[in-house]
Amino acid sequence: MPHVEGDTLRNTLLSAYGGQCAITGCAVAEALQAILIDPNGPVESVNAILLRADVARLFSAGMIAVDAVSLKVSLAVEIAESPDYGALSDALLRQPARIAMRCSRQILDAHYRRFLLRHRTAAARRGVTDTLVLPVATIPTLRHTLSVKSWVNSVAYNRDSTLIATGSWDGVARIWRAEDGYLLHTLQADLGEVNGISFSPDGVWLAAAGRNQVIQIWQVSDGKATASLRGVNGHSGAVFSVSFSPDNATIASGSWDHSVCIWDLDNGQLIRRLTDHRGAVNSVSFSPSGRLIATGSHDRCVRIWRVADGVLMNTLHGHSDAIFSVAFSPDGRILASAGTDGSIRLWRVADGIPLYTLQANSGAVFSVGFSPDGEHLASGDYSRSVRIWRVHDGSLLHSIPAHGEGVTSLAYSPDGFSLASGSFDASLKIWSLRGE
Repeated sequence: MPHVEGDTLRNTLLSAYGGQCAITGCAVAEALQAILIDPNGPVESVNAILLRADVARLFSAGMIAVDAVSLKVSLAVEIAESPDYGALSDALLRQPARIAMRCSRQILDAHYRRFLLRHRTAAARRGVTDTLVLPVATIPTLRHTLSVKSWVNSVAYNRDSTLIATGSWDGVARIWRAEDGYLLHTLQADLGEVNGISFSPDGVWLAAAGRNQVIQIWQVSDGKATASLRGVNGHSGAVFSVSFSPDNATIASGSWDHSVCIWDLDNGQLIRRLTDHRGAVNSVSFSPSGRLIATGSHDRCVRIWRVADGVLMNTLHGHSDAIFSVAFSPDGRILASAGTDGSIRLWRVADGIPLYTLQANSGAVFSVGFSPDGEHLASGDYSRSVRIWRVHDGSLLHSIPAHGEGVTSLAYSPDGFSLASGSFDASLKIWSLRGE
């Protein structure tokens, strides 16, 4: 890097990092160096990191890298056992307090991927297996195919993985026994088509979102209708998504009237309406803590809201067309979104920074969902495929020609043993993830 620009950048980073190496914590200013993550990239803080000189050389040589998602440090096998550097493995990258001074996750991720490729190539030359152990999803094997007799718009598991619910174009919600696919309940109400379905966290209730501006709630045990959320204070357009809060106290719904409604489950009253979207709201999802709601819309934006007071915390831009699905990772740190532009985007929830984009080249992606351990992401798309991705590095692990028409909906079982997929071909398929 040019000397003048390099000195300027180094001084900027010294201030931003409080005079400490971002990896080792070394606070000897004379030993610290500003290093470009991408040598061909801009001489700016988004492409730079402050490191101790020897660590900087190893970073530049591809011997040290940082996972852009977890911010954990990884070491090449050549230095992993070194007394000087071995202790850095799994250390966390320090970051400046000011978000504007932090390095770009996308640039950091590109460096990390090059590190992984270099590491695997070196391992292959040595004739050994990869010493970086990354999770590999079991290839889904088909266990059951259930005839729903209508387009399947939504699918969900209950908390103990024993039941599966479907919502379909014919306006019917159905509850199936997951073990053998036996149809337990056929639930009908004045919903029009059922666009979204959700079990309550305690497994007592099932909610369905309908085209006729209604959210219907049934008791799971006997299929009895218990409440309808509607009225002058409710939605004025088709409801396309519904989600229970983790504490079982509220329900969030998204509608083609451009709004998100939060309802009190106890009395059925509207608590709050969120109205910043400029297009139909196709997907709503509570964070695992219940403190946030993420929404995806036809306006091409993902929005993150604070549940307590309805404050809009962040608006995430990047999609070039309508967004059909949003999902939080089990630890609440990552948000996935997907839509008509065919891309799946992963975002850091804390500040909305984009981590990376998964491109399946498959047309519209209708549904995404994280595995219970957070290691994998499943997607369903217009090209009739179910795809399994590794969250750690965005690798496509499996692409399954699953249905005869587009895959509209997906759900992992909470025990992690199964994956359910629904489709425009009017079928529900249950896939085993046990390696059978």
